[in-house]
Amino acid sequence: MSKFKETHKVKATDFTRNRKLNFVTILNIMLKKSSQSLQNTLNDSKEKLVNFSKQAYESITASAYTRARAKLNYTAFIELSALVCDQFYADGDYHKFKGFRLLAVDGSKIILPTNENIKTIFSPTIAKNQVETFSKEVVQARASVLYDVLNNIVVDATLQDKACGERVLAISHLQQTNQDDLILFDRGYPSIELFANILKSNTNFLVRIRRNSFKQVACLFDSNNLTNEMTIEIKAPKKLKETLLEDNLPTTMTIRFVKVVLNTGEIEVLATNVLDNTLLHTDDFKELYNKRWGIETFFFILKNRLSLENFTGYTALAVQQDFYITMFLSNYESLLTYDSNILLEETTKNYKNKQKINKSISFTAIKQKSFELFYSDLDIDTTLKEMQKLFMTTPTAMRPNKLNRKRLDKEKDKSTIYTNSANFLKRKKKII
Repeated sequence: MSKFKETHKVKATDFTRNRKLNFVTILNIMLKKSSQSLQNTLNDSKEKLVNFSKQAYESITASAYTRARAKLNYTAFIELSALVCDQFYADGDYHKFKGFRLLAVDGSKIILPTNENIKTIFSPTIAKNQVETFSKEVVQARASVLYDVLNNIVVDATLQDKACGERVLAISHLQQTNQDDLILFDRGYPSIELFANILKSNTNFLVRIRRNSFKQVACLFDSNNLTNEMTIEIKAPKKLKETLLEDNLPTTMTIRFVKVVLNTGEIEVLATNVLDNTLLHTDDFKELYNKRWGIETFFFILKNRLSLENFTGYTALAVQQDFYITMFLSNYESLLTYDSNILLEETTKNYKNKQKINKSISFTAIKQKSFELFYSDLDIDTTLKEMQKLFMTTPTAMRPNKLNRKRLDKEKDKSTIYTNSANFLKRKKKII
């Protein structure tokens, strides 16, 4: 813990005095990531601290907590999340697709508090309104996540200024991949530069392309064309070639393109560098790409179940802390519920709908038991058994058709979307 503390405190002089809100204490309070008022959270935490530390805590004020958390760097939660990730994959026993660890990359804009300190890191924009006087300044960040869609694990995540492009962030995630991974991208990502970086990193990709992305395969979008797949050699244009060579990236690459006909009759074309038909058969691609929906569901959970945008502080550091705490909680929940989910699926395989752990219950349990898990000297196995029993008694049904919405939903009339969104936020949203 001493090395961990030295690595992740903001200044060398931080956490050197013997105070009650020390490094370990402040870390555990923050891991609760509660959506209730700050003072209520601190009052709950005080009761836990009194019980487990046997020290007297008259009160924990919001100002004292704010000063203490400013000494803790957000990188602490990046390391904690990575440790959970490493532990999950350590034994090699996890869900795969034909031998591949199935990853997906996606990004989302996150609305931040409008504050001068936050604007030093995340640049603001003007949200325009038809009535000019209603236009206002909005601060947004861009979150990008590399996510294991079969095991619900965040392999890598980053929160950057909105001006940073999705492709740039996607390339940064490649450091966390290997030759046994298959990365799924939506059609906003494909580019020769991205393909070149993936090939250099010695991993695999599958990406949906637009009709005008590559002229050589535009014929695959034609319903009258009976060709189902093509493998072609792509060369970087002259302007890009020089840049690729400077970065020691390939300028020529062989890509396989596969036609997929959806149930609606709509045609999609997917590109991959997995050229061997025995590894990925043409018939696999429709099922395979549908797996990408897992990262869409993940962002839904982040923003709604875990209230990512309900930040607990008004500084850039607080925003980054909350973001990476949420990544850690997501990974830790996946680790704790993995075996229970397998058992539930097995015992309910003959049901109309298989069952899985209710995330509303599991996330709440982790937050309520955070001090027992990460702070106290209690036997952790006993705590985990209690939590596992709670997970198993309140499962939820798996309804694939309920969440597997069509991509065309995004193109619905905006008024319908806004109405549905308002109804959800007012009546259905469940704060964890």
